[in-house]
Amino acid sequence: MKALLDFIPLIAFFIAARYSGILAAAGALLIATIVVYAIHFIRQKGKFDKQQWVVLLLTILFCGGTLLLRDDVYLRWKSPIINGIFALTLIVSAALNKPLMQLAMKDVFSLTMSGWKKLTVAWGLFFAFMGILHYITAFMMSDEAWINFKTYGWIPIMLVFVVAQFAVLKKHLNPTLTDKSAK
Repeated sequence: MKALLDFIPLIAFFIAARYSGILAAAGALLIATIVVYAIHFIRQKGKFDKQQWVVLLLTILFCGGTLLLRDDVYLRWKSPIINGIFALTLIVSAALNKPLMQLAMKDVFSLTMSGWKKLTVAWGLFFAFMGILHYITAFMMSDEAWINFKTYGWIPIMLVFVVAQFAVLKKHLNPTLTDKSAK
């Protein structure tokens, strides 16, 4: 349900951009994000995780800047910066021997510390790659290409990456997830 809710701002952005332009899309993205995060806040009993805070605050900052200054350059920076923050955070956590992917996926995979660090770096590099792609589409391509990539172009890339991760790590799945007798 959470993942489905998170697509609502993208859909609002896409529809508004198609029919009313980028400034209207910034407004739609901002409003939809605030509504969705209000729902998350209620469902999560008054709490956000760090990733949710980053996305919410940067959406408010970049969409707000776009609307106040009537310049879409601020909105164009949103995705590259968010992806860059995630990339940097993950890579630094691995370097400090506190791989964040271990916290997020410890119930799914059984890995050594080296494995958790490699997984965390892989995700960090993936977010860096996505940040670069978002930058290229935002600043070097047409508005239509940027809108399409920002809305749904990144999804197949993410799906391929996630499927590849599971294919590589399937032998490290937590036995309690696959053990039918444990249920």
